[in-house]
Amino acid sequence: MREKNIDEIVDKIKEYNPTKEDVERFENLAEIYQDKSEDDIFIEIIRVNEALEDQLSEDEYREIFEKLESIRPLLNEEQNRKLDRIIAMLNRE
Repeated sequence: MREKNIDEIVDKIKEYNPTKEDVERFENLAEIYQDKSEDDIFIEIIRVNEALEDQLSEDEYREIFEKLESIRPLLNEEQNRKLDRIIAMLNRE
């Protein structure tokens, strides 16, 4: 089952062709967050979550959580614990 999930994710990644704007956005985000602590990043995630709750429909919002869950097969144990922490924090809001 894990291999199937990984194959599906790899296929989706192969289909993704970032635009110049996407690349610039990723570079800007990397620059902004490179010196932040893990706690600072979690706080930012909560802030973004609050904004998303106001802007997205319930289905769109739920889809984000489904996407987060879909990356689990690609994560190591420590990364999965961090993802659990993020999801728990978001669900508390």
